[in-house]
Amino acid sequence: METLAGPLRMQSGWFRANSARKETFVRILRRISLRVLVLLALVPAGFAMAAAPDKKPAPGRKAARTASAESAESADVPKLEFEKYTLPNGLQVILHVDRKLPIVHVNQWFHVGSKNEKPGRTGFAHLFEHMMFQGSQNTGDYFVTAEQAGANLREGGVNGTTNTDRTNYFATVPSGNLERILWLESDRLATLADALTKEKLDNQRDVVKNERRQGLENVPYGRAFKLITENLHPAGHPYSWTVIGSHEDLTAASLDDVKDFFRTYYTPNNLSLVIAGDFDPAEAKRLVEKYFGPIPAGPPVDRPKLWIPTLQGEKIVEATDRVPQDRTYMTWPSPAVFAPGDAELDLVSQILTDGLSARLTKTLVYDKQVCSTVNAFQNSSEISGYFGVIATARPGASLADIERIVTAEIARFAKTGPTQAELDRAKAKYEFGFVNGLERIGGFGGKADLLNRYNTYLGDPGKTGFDVGRYRRVSIEDARAAADRWLNTKNRLLVRFHPENSGRVSETALDRSKSPSVGADRVFHAPDVQSARLENGMQIFVVERHELPEVAVTLASRAGSSGAPAGKDGVAYVTAETMLRGTTTRKALQLEDALGDLGTSIEATVNRDDARLELEVLKRHLGPAVTLLADVVRNPTFPAEEVEREKKTHLDALAQQARNANAIAARVRPILVFGADHPYGRPIQGFPSTVQALTPADLAAFHAARWKPGSSALVFSGDITLEQARSVAEKAFGGWSGGAAAAIEIPAPSPAASGRVYLIDRQDAAQTVVTQFLAAPARRGEDFPSLALADAGWGGGGFGTRLNLNLRQSKGYSYGVFSNLALYRDGGMWYSGGGVQTNKTKESLVEFDRELTDLAGSRPITDEEFASARLTRIRGYAQQFEALSRVNGQIGDLWTVGLPMTALQRDYDDAAKATVAEARAAAKKFAQSEKASVLLVGDRSKIEPGILELHPGKVVLLDAEGKPVK
Repeated sequence: METLAGPLRMQSGWFRANSARKETFVRILRRISLRVLVLLALVPAGFAMAAAPDKKPAPGRKAARTASAESAESADVPKLEFEKYTLPNGLQVILHVDRKLPIVHVNQWFHVGSKNEKPGRTGFAHLFEHMMFQGSQNTGDYFVTAEQAGANLREGGVNGTTNTDRTNYFATVPSGNLERILWLESDRLATLADALTKEKLDNQRDVVKNERRQGLENVPYGRAFKLITENLHPAGHPYSWTVIGSHEDLTAASLDDVKDFFRTYYTPNNLSLVIAGDFDPAEAKRLVEKYFGPIPAGPPVDRPKLWIPTLQGEKIVEATDRVPQDRTYMTWPSPAVFAPGDAELDLVSQILTDGLSARLTKTLVYDKQVCSTVNAFQNSSEISGYFGVIATARPGASLADIERIVTAEIARFAKTGPTQAELDRAKAKYEFGFVNGLERIGGFGGKADLLNRYNTYLGDPGKTGFDVGRYRRVSIEDARAAADRWLNTKNRLLVRFHPENSGRVSETALDRSKSPSVGADRVFHAPDVQSARLENGMQIFVVERHELPEVAVTLASRAGSSGAPAGKDGVAYVTAETMLRGTTTRKALQLEDALGDLGTSIEATVNRDDARLELEVLKRHLGPAVTLLADVVRNPTFPAEEVEREKKTHLDALAQQARNANAIAARVRPILVFGADHPYGRPIQGFPSTVQALTPADLAAFHAARWKPGSSALVFSGDITLEQARSVAEKAFGGWSGGAAAAIEIPAPSPAASGRVYLIDRQDAAQTVVTQFLAAPARRGEDFPSLALADAGWGGGGFGTRLNLNLRQSKGYSYGVFSNLALYRDGGMWYSGGGVQTNKTKESLVEFDRELTDLAGSRPITDEEFASARLTRIRGYAQQFEALSRVNGQIGDLWTVGLPMTALQRDYDDAAKATVAEARAAAKKFAQSEKASVLLVGDRSKIEPGILELHPGKVVLLDAEGKPVK
């Protein structure tokens, strides 16, 4: 389950779904470079749907309506065809057919969120969301049952989220299992209250507290949004507390409270249900009537009214925390979503900070270099919103100076407005984001979410035209007037963070007990990957998908971190980022503007074995976008001033990571598995010392050596044919010469001593991040299919795996514990982990050791576990191919490790025919507990005594770079 708590809707969930690209704050994610995304405290992944004024459905059964109500001004926007009707009990049902993949998505929005809570019971809506997954009267654990039906947790195929205004639940399964998932969902609605127990409540109360520790208390700046919500809104305002609530209120919740909440808000007449995907509408109607029709309506629900707060002058809150840099959060009360001024302020936020040439970014980050990052956003919810600017100061910079610059720039904007070019660029980016969001059927921000969003808050699913139109209509004067109306210093809250350097401180007629059998599986057919090769050796791969007028483009090259020369750790990463900072034909800001005019941007990603530049664009802009991509790849100039600017920003990001326990664990884990000097052990992003020493000549040399056409691939997916792709590629890249990069020899690993507990001290940590790790084979090895299934049973197969059921569901020590296979071209690692309560670190290690030992020895994978893991993998496989970016990513992954494109199908086929004996053999071969070690990042003073009791003489202290502490 995901908590969408706070202005940037923080989700500390155990699986982060693909981004809900339509949402306001995901547009923030796009404008933040990948190095900043690791700083989850700034903008954690995943965001809630904004809310809008509610319109209650009329009683009785409405006539079916087929609609796609688009206005003339948005006639060229892809349409969402749907059918909507209402059952007598008030349940609103929306059907949307999409036969792209053999999957169906069920998406439920209950119009209840944290604003419906009462003081003293904050966090209750989110706590109840957790309770909804505890199993109803006729089901077992919800996640286990959903996974058996084919829901793929790793792809965001099943989850739930809570925000201020609504709680939603969604599941994507193979088309043949629509009945089973509707039975499962309806049984929760009909019988959950009968199945609730104090034991379940106590367990999930502990889980939610761990979620709070993980998402708010154990990350830098985690308290910021609690301070914002409390200080921006007056006492009693429904947004004056965070979605996740307080520890005290969670403790106070009783079983009767939970049941009363359920009976009040979890009713058919407070629910909007979307079914989307590959299904028969007549059959869906029959099933909805069968399973949801007998559930009685609940009481009418009162809706909080519009309430936009007003501050009595500027309000300032000073805070200290264990953070590496000063940061200011500047916020203003603003309109609710869909209200006048909402779209205008959304575009204003883009003009201020979206891209290098955006006003505040250019001034603060690019020119003056006083900020590492600056981001603006319009956070609009159902009864009010707020506009925010978050600026992180570079070391030595003054927050007061930064705030003066922001204030002056906003005042200038409010006086003169944007230029036409700025406004057009912001609109182009918005429109691409909207179309791009329509790729996904379900999950966060997919089409089902969008239909439910409009229906729940506007009373009509057919509001795409209205939504796009309100952005298209914004004029220069509209944007200026919105800034002038809302963004003034007399109605502003400032929350300033400074580094802390001190030491430690009903029953129905339906027989619900009869579960529908799991539906017959349709054979999955992977996308057809067409290929070609240019004369210079560059490979081209194409997947045709013509549903939307957009194309995803990925350029992958064998320029990953494993090719970095000794002592140049981070050079691959900084090279890829700095390639975007100027070419022989365009300076950095010119390149940024040219891409922005096309509604797109280029994102750089660096992995162990490759580096990638990626963009997604409307088809009409494909040619110019690929031309710009080619310019970046072929003609980077690495100007000295840009290199220095990039290094400063990256060093700030590394300083942030050094305060983030999860980031520390991710950096040090490969060092312990492969060795500090191994190509797979050295950190992709480098160390501060190695990054500081990089020169423009180092970057140019790495680019010249590793970015070559003969060792690169260009991947297209979307509204394009092979011939069209070949033509575009030939025009942009045909003249690129240089052959192929030299092969990289990967030596045998030199791992740290096994059987040890490696401990990194993080004072006052709210949790201990635990990672248990082992060596693993390369991705292209013959053990992959069976090892993947062994991992699925241990902790990598979803919610109902041994580790998670033990440490989360049974013990309540963690918000989620899972395992993962990180397999590269010539090696790999197998690890498990998660954040656990500090005072349960010792007990958690006992469980980690027990589960690993059992997996390969006394309690091997059972037939039932194997069957479940295999079915989960098979039935959830198709969900990996919804988004074009995911299709490109998988093609790039296969190309990088040297596997044929037929592996897209072969992986599915191998899983289908695998045996439990093979999975057991793989577990026995690789899950060797005597070769495992554990990495802990936590408060040494609180956890070391217990660890020494378990492992006397085997605790090794490390610093945040993985070096032994003397």
